[in-house]
Amino acid sequence: MFEKKMYQCPSCSTEIREELSDCLEFKCRTCNMCYQVMLDKKTGKAGFFNVDDKNIPEPLYLPKGSIRSMMTIAMAISCWGLIFRGMEVPNYLFSLILTIIGYYFGFRKKIKTADSKIYDASAKEQLPLLLPHGFIRFFLISGFLISCVFLYNKGSLKTLKYLEFFVVLFGLILGYIFARVLAGSHRSTFYVFINHIKGLVVISTASLLVYLFFTGGYIEKVYFSLGLSSVISFYFGSRS
Repeated sequence: MFEKKMYQCPSCSTEIREELSDCLEFKCRTCNMCYQVMLDKKTGKAGFFNVDDKNIPEPLYLPKGSIRSMMTIAMAISCWGLIFRGMEVPNYLFSLILTIIGYYFGFRKKIKTADSKIYDASAKEQLPLLLPHGFIRFFLISGFLISCVFLYNKGSLKTLKYLEFFVVLFGLILGYIFARVLAGSHRSTFYVFINHIKGLVVISTASLLVYLFFTGGYIEKVYFSLGLSSVISFYFGSRS
């Protein structure tokens, strides 16, 4: 018999107070979502299968993620347009783009609810705007790489604002590429070792960066602090 566990609704994270049993159907009191329970009697882990017949349509009835994709393309093209026209790119646009790209390279990932080992093998991914898989990532990487080369040739990449943006951005992208290269060795001893090394390096890097922030050292050691930031960005990209 397993130790009694606390469960949460996969939709709204409300604590479930009902006593769960295998194949039980229940409705969440908060969000009214209906689920069927798949309970492992040995471990107490529970999988929830959505049996709600009501499908909420995506905004404007577009494929899931289409509006986010359009916003991503619009903001990226706006940034490139300003760069190629020799105009100043506002800081808030850079911040917005890093937020968007962080989503595409760090958070836009299929996850299993509450560490469940249950997969829906019948689920079919609906790609945003019906674009090929990975198109948005390739589009962003190519566009910003060309923009970086353009700024370098103009001598503008030395400007701290542009340098900060591209160093952090490419740290994230390189981490993402690094993770794809090592994907074939997943679960191997080498893969586990690399993960431990990355964890140790990023914790040390973050500690040093925090020290520089609190002591004011980041003001004098601007490029060094920026390099440390790119290491943290790399780590987040590699964990995507």
